Amino acid sequence: MKIKRILIANRGEIALRIISTLKKLKIQSIAIFSEADRADRHVCEADEACSLGEGSLEQTWLNIPLIIDIAKQSGADAIHPGYGFLSENATFARACEDAGIIFIGPESHVIEKMGSKLVAAQYAKKAGIPLLPRLEGSPDYLVNNAASLGFPLLVKAAAGGGGKGMIRIDRPEMLKDAVYTASQQAKRYFADEKVYVEKYVENPRHIEVQILADQHGNVIHLLERECTLQRNHQKVVEEAPSVTLNAKVRKALHESAVSLAKTVGYTNAGTVEYIMDENLQFYFLEMNTRIQVEHPVTEMITGVDLVEEQIKVAENKPLGMKQNDIKARGHAIEMRLYAEDPSQNFRPSAGFIKKILFPKTKGLRIDSAIAESGFVHPSFDAMIAKVVFHDKDRKSAIHGIKNTLSQILVHGIKTNLNLLSSIAGSRLYAGNNISTHTISRNLKKWSVPTSDAEKNTLVAALFLWLERYSHLSEGNSWRMAGKEIIKINGLEKNVFYYPKGEKGIVITMDGETFSFENITVNENKITVSWNNFNENVVFNYSQHDALFLTDKNQYHVRLAEVVPVPKLSSNGLPSRIPDLKASLFGKVLRINVVEKQKVRNGDPLMVLESMKMENTILAPGDTIISKLNVKVGDQVSDGQTLIFFEA
Repeated sequence: MKIKRILIANRGEIALRIISTLKKLKIQSIAIFSEADRADRHVCEADEACSLGEGSLEQTWLNIPLIIDIAKQSGADAIHPGYGFLSENATFARACEDAGIIFIGPESHVIEKMGSKLVAAQYAKKAGIPLLPRLEGSPDYLVNNAASLGFPLLVKAAAGGGGKGMIRIDRPEMLKDAVYTASQQAKRYFADEKVYVEKYVENPRHIEVQILADQHGNVIHLLERECTLQRNHQKVVEEAPSVTLNAKVRKALHESAVSLAKTVGYTNAGTVEYIMDENLQFYFLEMNTRIQVEHPVTEMITGVDLVEEQIKVAENKPLGMKQNDIKARGHAIEMRLYAEDPSQNFRPSAGFIKKILFPKTKGLRIDSAIAESGFVHPSFDAMIAKVVFHDKDRKSAIHGIKNTLSQILVHGIKTNLNLLSSIAGSRLYAGNNISTHTISRNLKKWSVPTSDAEKNTLVAALFLWLERYSHLSEGNSWRMAGKEIIKINGLEKNVFYYPKGEKGIVITMDGETFSFENITVNENKITVSWNNFNENVVFNYSQHDALFLTDKNQYHVRLAEVVPVPKLSSNGLPSRIPDLKASLFGKVLRINVVEKQKVRNGDPLMVLESMKMENTILAPGDTIISKLNVKVGDQVSDGQTLIFFEA
């Protein structure tokens, strides 16, 4: 059947990615959107767009009857689920089948089998894929018998993913609490409380194989990807091919993935994931029955449009390529640019991006839903963009992505850009001396912004010139000398300044005086003469706040806020604890206290969910709860008062 109209049951960059292929194939695209993302790019780029209305994720993006009804009303032949949301939901795939709508993915019964890690493991065993020693059963059975496997262990949710319901166990006394906690998390996140325990692999790598299967019995692999660098069990850096594998292990991996696909009767695109120990022994992890976030690295080294192939398979066409046609051409690296603060344990950083700038370079691919500015929603994933670079070999690709990252500017929210740059420039990554723990073990040094005294002086001068003099002519700026307290990457500085003609400024900071002349602004680039040479700086300025990109480093500069000094009691301590305000956008998941309750410093007060991550809010001191200003289920914004404390 020729597909003419496809509804995309997704949003963000993957929706745009699918639309791009649909335009190439001259297939009409139908976008859907909730009222929270009505203004997003995928809505504008699609041929048509239909509203899911307002409400929670369950009422909109996860509302199967509503999406099926919209597909019928809009005349869609097929639905592409993308990744996330309903992409691996067997009930959704079955609803499409029952409605006579093509689901672009495997059949519902295959999704159901692979959706359970326990059932998937049985099929992997039939396919001859090694499994880690594991124990299945009730929580009580696991608590009483899991120690026989030997420590360390890992308890995992049977229906889980993304690190949810996953806890490491190092000692027998940890078993009971870990198993029951994981079971509770599994029930909350996946509506399935089943968990199992398996042997924990020290310093593991994460390798996966991309497969493609048609409805005529043909199955091929499209090589492997290495996804070892992760944070909180979620991928950050992916590359293809893997340079870890030798020829023998690579062949065995590829053959095992194809064997599993044939064993389970798989069709369409899928990924078989493995965990690998330091001896290159691999074990089955899971099978993802959808297109992966990291699919671009495979596309760039093989030249295959995976979305196009998904559609052809859904149209019941045989694969247009054979295994011998798949060759690795060069090396590709993908780094995920997230809206989060790595220095604060990856705390989500939803909010408005005032300006985002990407370079244009040969070999570079940027997959992002944000063009120049836009809002990063707290209800959705934290990913802003996928930065992908392809070159002739790994060394060249690392150099290319490192250079690319040094030219990216994101102004308005916290990101992991500095972390990505640190990874790309590290000897550990260059030498492939990595494991899934590498980021956590090096986080402190990798997440600290670079501080250079000379560059601090430069950006301070440019910021104050933009703030005070850029809009004035020489005739009325001569008397505007002043003093400001500014913050450069969080570091407070006292600066004295006065203008030097119409295009210059003189500042005194840290006891030294510097002169800057011939300041010229051209869109997001600023040129200045100082220290006997000219310097070009990429920047974005918003009232009292700016971001500068110079010498491959980011400098966030803003006017320091004036914080009132709290009144002191007779013992010299603050007389009251400031009311609790949200430091991020999110949803109130749990409240652990009641009004009039006494709390101690560090007590957990509530849990906010933002960008699929739970954030526990702790008491800032010993105090009494006066009033709860929010309830469970409320959406809160950055700066909103959550709890009032008694005076």
